[in-house]
Amino acid sequence: MSIELLNATSASNSAFRVVCGTMPHIDKSLSHHEALFGHIKSGMVTLETADGATQLKQDDIYFISPNTRYKLINKSEADIDVITINFTNPAAVTQDYLPQSIIRALINGNCTGYAKISSTEPPHNRILHCITTAKKAESEKPDFFQLLVYGKMYEAFYELFANKYVRIVDAESKSKKYRALQRVTNYIDEHYIDGLSLDEVASATGISRYYVSHLFKELMDTTFVGYVNDLRLNRAAMLLMTSDSPIIEIAALSGFNNLSNFNRAFKLHFGKTPSAYRKS
Repeated sequence: MSIELLNATSASNSAFRVVCGTMPHIDKSLSHHEALFGHIKSGMVTLETADGATQLKQDDIYFISPNTRYKLINKSEADIDVITINFTNPAAVTQDYLPQSIIRALINGNCTGYAKISSTEPPHNRILHCITTAKKAESEKPDFFQLLVYGKMYEAFYELFANKYVRIVDAESKSKKYRALQRVTNYIDEHYIDGLSLDEVASATGISRYYVSHLFKELMDTTFVGYVNDLRLNRAAMLLMTSDSPIIEIAALSGFNNLSNFNRAFKLHFGKTPSAYRKS
């Protein structure tokens, strides 16, 4: 599940590992390994990436490539539907249908980081139909719903690439950096519950601790500690919203071995204590 999703309606065992849900109102930098489609159902937000800021208004659609650091600044209590698509599921059949060049570009960061599709643009309604149909199928799960989700997500990616909202770029050096970053973040995602250190991650991935720090700063505009902390706190927020587990248990499941430290970090990040966050 994508770390910034709350109230997720589904996590199907699909080729894409599609997850549907609602974006919470958190003015924090986010990043995830999945590709993301977002639809602004109401309100207005500003999408910020390393390349600049873009205004998104009601009915706009946006796309975020994997490992793109971004921030959504909420301007008017925006309501956003999102679908995230994970291309790295080892059990997936995605590679049978999507060209290897597209898969590599998406996973390695050799493509456009984000795209905006306004409601006045011809592909908008076609992409929106894909998003709404896939989400409905994931939510209701009729017989063979996975086939419908596959088809609609393939259509959506066709519209992105065919209409040049997303372009593949030839950047071998960038590709190498993103492959290294992918190796690092994959290890962190598998071990973030443990007491991770920069030295441990560097040793496990065969990348120097200095280069690991450089990758986070250059490609994700954060630090190693900041990335791990965001991952743990967003995991905790998701568990608070979707489970009845005690807060001390959620803290442990999110990688915090000290409840006081967890409460302090959570309030600093979200502006509320864990208990207040759950009640709200």
